[in-house]
Amino acid sequence: MELDKKKRNIVLVILSMIAGIAYLTPLIRFSFYDQMIVALNINDVQLGTIAGVYGLFNVIGYVPSGILAEKFNTKKLLILSCGAMCLVTLWYSSFPGYTALIIIHALYGIFSVGTFWSPYLKAIRNLGSENEQGRLFGISEGLRGIGQTAVAFLCLWAMGLFATQAAGFRAVLLINAAAFALLTVLVIVLVPDFDKGKKEQNAKAEKKESMWKAFGMSSTWLCIFVIMCGYTLWNTANGYMGTYCTRVLNISPELSSTLSIIRSYIIVFVAGISGGIIMDKFSYKGKGMFWAFLATGVCVLAILFTSKIVAVCVVITVILAYLVNVLKSTYWSILGEAGVPLAMTGIATGIISFIALTPDIFVAPIISRFLAYGEAGGNVELGFNMMLVWMVVWAVLGVFSAILLKRRGVKTKQLEQAAQAENV
Repeated sequence: MELDKKKRNIVLVILSMIAGIAYLTPLIRFSFYDQMIVALNINDVQLGTIAGVYGLFNVIGYVPSGILAEKFNTKKLLILSCGAMCLVTLWYSSFPGYTALIIIHALYGIFSVGTFWSPYLKAIRNLGSENEQGRLFGISEGLRGIGQTAVAFLCLWAMGLFATQAAGFRAVLLINAAAFALLTVLVIVLVPDFDKGKKEQNAKAEKKESMWKAFGMSSTWLCIFVIMCGYTLWNTANGYMGTYCTRVLNISPELSSTLSIIRSYIIVFVAGISGGIIMDKFSYKGKGMFWAFLATGVCVLAILFTSKIVAVCVVITVILAYLVNVLKSTYWSILGEAGVPLAMTGIATGIISFIALTPDIFVAPIISRFLAYGEAGGNVELGFNMMLVWMVVWAVLGVFSAILLKRRGVKTKQLEQAAQAENV
């Protein structure tokens, strides 16, 4: 779509802000875990279940999102997503019962992924030509982080204005609802109708043979292995390092939330840019992933053995956040090295996302039960130590997956060189 530079930049900012807040609000526990427990009068297991419900609807929403983006108007889907997220968050701020909280997080999964994710990607792509796509998506990712950081610190400031954690957490939710309301209006007024004047060309449905071929490719499963290891480590660290600092290292909830915001959002900028540069320095992505997973495992072990030295342990949690964000920001770059054909990228990434991102479903319920086990025995640190061992196991699996990836990369490169030699 042809837009002048100023309007295109405005639309890019709006779309990116939506993407950032749509991620921030359902995962508000990453920054306000302990306050959420108190305000909603729930325990670790219940919060883990709620998170698991969101994760379930999140994961199963990837495939329908693509279908909706092709069949329905992009702008209308963006308006629906923002408006629905606003209303659901207002309901959330009323602190309803546990069953309602489960329904709320199911709706979050539907409206932050099912009706939003693919329309968002489609809208970003419509903002420029093919040779501008990398820049557009890169800038959008950065803007998402900026939006998340700004709103998260605004929420942290609001939390400190109230005498009780319940009142503060309600203010946090109302700020998020207001952000969605504002973004809904901005989409209506400023975002163009990308589909207007165009005859939608119904893309031919992918043949079942192609889908089954992608599902059966060893390269697809190698990517699933690497990405699931990286995403499990990121999900665990991002979700529980904040409350680890509060309940094991005994730092204040406010300082813990500040550190969580730094780990969850600010470090994303540094890790995304530097991680990509560093990863490209390696001759094979598998080699870079090997060192990233190994460093992550070492970092987790360091946390396990320095919990009595609070200042050192806190610094290590920040380093861990950097490492897991490096993994998360670069693991989609392995497709070519793994041997996924360029022509099958769409189908392969759909299958990979659907399976490799399932940690959204199982990480929170499992970790919450570790914590409940420790508390039941009167030793909450035991539960967190179980979590750290869990992370070490996934880091070891990640190292193994990286070795396989490197071997596949060598083989893929040899095949490419052989093919080039034949064509000479």
